[in-house]
Amino acid sequence: MKKVQLVRVENGEEATLGVLLVDGKAVCWTLEEPWRNNMMKVSCIPTGLYPLELEYSPSKGRNLWTIKDVPGRLYVRIHIGNTVDDTEGCPLTGSKPGYLKGKRAVLGSKTGFKQFMAAMSGSHQGEIDIRTTFELYEHDNHFQ
Repeated sequence: MKKVQLVRVENGEEATLGVLLVDGKAVCWTLEEPWRNNMMKVSCIPTGLYPLELEYSPSKGRNLWTIKDVPGRLYVRIHIGNTVDDTEGCPLTGSKPGYLKGKRAVLGSKTGFKQFMAAMSGSHQGEIDIRTTFELYEHDNHFQ
């Protein structure tokens, strides 16, 4: 079972930027909506540990990794996109952070997605630990 971490490194008013790691190795950047009280389709999901499952997405026409058991949310999937206009409340993949038409973005989304899918190959299940950088330090007691 693959261990995935999404470490949020930038929590802005317009977007949340993070890094996706698979088994401890950084594979791509992520972009999500800012925190809006876990409202469907317009908020990033709460931090925490969630099961991951590879499932077919009819709306995207391909297999995607679904983040399961998110309170009050269904079909939270890691997918291709560039800005919050593309998120639908889901994490987007990218090869680097940047801006697109004045909006915070992940660029090279298809490349980032391919890197993530390659890192997850051979698995159909996993778990994802979603944290912000300060929560990681508190959790791991780096400053105590």
